[in-house]
Amino acid sequence: MAEMKPAYLITGTDEAKIARTRGRLRERAEGEGGPGALELFDAGEGRRSPDVDALIASLASMSLIASHRYLLVDGVEAWGKTDTQHAIDSLGQIQPETTVAFVAHGKAPAGLAKAVERAGGDVLSFDLPRERDIPKQLVAEARELGFELEPAAARLLLERLGPRPLRLRTELERLALWAGEGGRLGRDDLESMVTDTSEEAIWALADAVVAGDEAETMRLAERLVAQGDALPRIIYSLAPRLRQALRAATELEAGKPAGEVAKGLSMHPYAAKMLVSKVKGRSPEELAASIRAFADLELWSRGGSDYAEGVAFTLSLRMAIGAEADDTEPLAWSL
Repeated sequence: MAEMKPAYLITGTDEAKIARTRGRLRERAEGEGGPGALELFDAGEGRRSPDVDALIASLASMSLIASHRYLLVDGVEAWGKTDTQHAIDSLGQIQPETTVAFVAHGKAPAGLAKAVERAGGDVLSFDLPRERDIPKQLVAEARELGFELEPAAARLLLERLGPRPLRLRTELERLALWAGEGGRLGRDDLESMVTDTSEEAIWALADAVVAGDEAETMRLAERLVAQGDALPRIIYSLAPRLRQALRAATELEAGKPAGEVAKGLSMHPYAAKMLVSKVKGRSPEELAASIRAFADLELWSRGGSDYAEGVAFTLSLRMAIGAEADDTEPLAWSL
């Protein structure tokens, strides 16, 4: 196993590669010191950036338990000049058998890369490739996972899932299990295997909102956030489904038979039938309020709110299903 350096800076826009590198660091730390061996500093407890004072105190201390200490400082791109300079100064206090890894999602603070190198560490930069280069990268990553992905199949994967590194990596790992070690996948194989699970999840989320099902609504929203879907796309895809639901509810209230209502909706017959069945428990006024909630969310997503996206999304979902405000944990957006 390679010897760890005292410091690392992990930076760039490719969140999939950053996540894998961060995961490998956690695995190594827990492999040597057990669960919880990786000490994490992030923007928790109401903070906008990692607590640099807590980091400095930890760097200056010694562990009497672990043979090697691992510190992960996640989100340093949010540091200002003062915090960055304090962190740079603290690199001279690193105790023996200690490794600190800074993670910057995007551009790292000025001076941090050089400071890490002066401390005997490495800078690992992971930037997103140009979209036209993504299929080539997918082929290379598939080979690392133990199977062959034909270029035409890689292009189809990009077409179906879009240029989202986390989504693409998740799909590659799923395909690796299907193909097996040394397997080969072509475009024809993927045609029947790869679906836009994001689209399906958004439709299911719309149905849960229409039905006023709080638990299912939050579960599906968390799934979309976790797999890297952008908030504007979710809003754009939800809107037509909710408008169809409002139309159905209005016609049902006017006394139109459910079968006729379903036939009049511009969607697949089965999907229309299911939507009408979920609408029966909601009034047109409630569904109109749901649509207004997402209209407000669209405004918020364009800079019209002081809330973070995760908080705004959570509040809008609760308003859309008619739930009262509570202490629900906001969705942790990672886009």
